[in-house]
Amino acid sequence: MGISAKSLFIGFGAGAALTLLVLDLWGRHYANEYFGSARPRLLQPYLQQRLDDIAKMNIQGSGSLPEPPWLPGLSSTPHDGWQLKSLSGKAVTLGDFKGKVVFLDIWATHCGPCLAELPNIKRLADSLKNENVAFLLPTRDDEAHVRAFLHKNPIDLPIYLASESAPDMPGTAIPATYILDRQGVIVFQVIGGVNWDTDNVRAFLRNLENQ
Repeated sequence: MGISAKSLFIGFGAGAALTLLVLDLWGRHYANEYFGSARPRLLQPYLQQRLDDIAKMNIQGSGSLPEPPWLPGLSSTPHDGWQLKSLSGKAVTLGDFKGKVVFLDIWATHCGPCLAELPNIKRLADSLKNENVAFLLPTRDDEAHVRAFLHKNPIDLPIYLASESAPDMPGTAIPATYILDRQGVIVFQVIGGVNWDTDNVRAFLRNLENQ
């Protein structure tokens, strides 16, 4: 009887510890989604500094890239089959871009911070137009709505239509930006507006080209 009670107590303790761990992870994820969705201005300098710090570490050869603190590192398997359609009607999958470094920015026409990012993404893309970097800007907005928006606000960037989110790129908070290496693995990811038109970002992408 004593052994049974002891086993029950140990089992209860282990179950409670596991439950607390799950709740803690869920709470952190919810908090990060909340901050990403809210995109408070106070967070923006942190996001920019985080990107610059990672770029500098990579440039200086100080080891593998650290992961952003609120999202896990991901393999390429779940998102390789993610289907996108260009405005010209061409269907592609994300896996089609393997061999290139991919700068992927999930945006929407109604998202102010998304639209604020577009000019500096355009400058970044122009500065790397002769390099092995693909820029993809998928949106889940309705095609007619996207075309109407672009008619009023021309954007010379590769816009794609996505009927659904990639399994491991939820994009519930936008803008959501992912940088993939040539093997299709996500090596940097951030939710929120960032100034992408910097020398550190260019150096970061060029470094990935050579890996």
